[in-house]
Amino acid sequence: MKKIGIVLEGGAMRSVFEAGILDYFLEKEIIIPNVIAVSAGAYAGMNYVSRQKGRLIDAVIKPLEKVKYMGFGTFFRTGSFFDMDYLFDIVPKEQAPFDFDTFRNSPIRFMMSTTDCVTGECVYHEDFKSQEHFWNLCKAANSMPFISKITHLDGRVWLDGGVSDAIPVDKALEENFEKMIVVLTRKSDYRKKYRRFYMMMLRLVYRKYPELIKIVEKRSDKYNESLDKLKQLEEEGKAFVIRPTKMAIKNQESDIATLMKYYEHGYEIAKEREGEIRKFLYEE
Repeated sequence: MKKIGIVLEGGAMRSVFEAGILDYFLEKEIIIPNVIAVSAGAYAGMNYVSRQKGRLIDAVIKPLEKVKYMGFGTFFRTGSFFDMDYLFDIVPKEQAPFDFDTFRNSPIRFMMSTTDCVTGECVYHEDFKSQEHFWNLCKAANSMPFISKITHLDGRVWLDGGVSDAIPVDKALEENFEKMIVVLTRKSDYRKKYRRFYMMMLRLVYRKYPELIKIVEKRSDKYNESLDKLKQLEEEGKAFVIRPTKMAIKNQESDIATLMKYYEHGYEIAKEREGEIRKFLYEE
């Protein structure tokens, strides 16, 4: 049998689209043995591995009814645009409990990425020493430049994995995935643009990390090259790309109805394309 895997792009609140897809997969017992998740894609992917259908709704969308856990008020209060302690400490332990034991003992291999600020290297993690270590890595994996604090963990300095490798196609190929489902959170016409002012500010704020600056300088080119490579892999029958078609949302979207529509959009796409997905994954 061919080695298959799923690659989950990040995108903060856009990850609810991925959750819709993965919840449908769980419902229909479409179990993919390898998961590579970037940034917020990890928040969707972890629930697939722990087999907690609907948990992302309870952990990310429903809390917005009572708690404003993102925004500039949160940034001035905590130093991060998203309240990391709330999302990765309070929610998974008290409000929407995460089944870490099932996750840790799952036969599904789960890898999530961070960026080493000193080396500029994209590092993939799959060995979680404890639940506390896991959640600290999740914070690091979701710590975007400017709007989040740098995470100091395991003797290294981390930011979001999407900074260095937003669509880890090369990692999937390095892992010898012969077939990969790739879930993107933007529509097919999206291409990443080089942002001059962003880079000016990055050079100023992160001047202690020249290798990080170098990797971000090339980020838009690498992202677009990954899209081109994905297109080629699709033509070769090695990749199956799922992306939103009807709508797009911002990564900081906080409207509950809009987030639920985006989640449902992912669920419906997976439902509509189930036959294609099964044929791609399981037919030689």
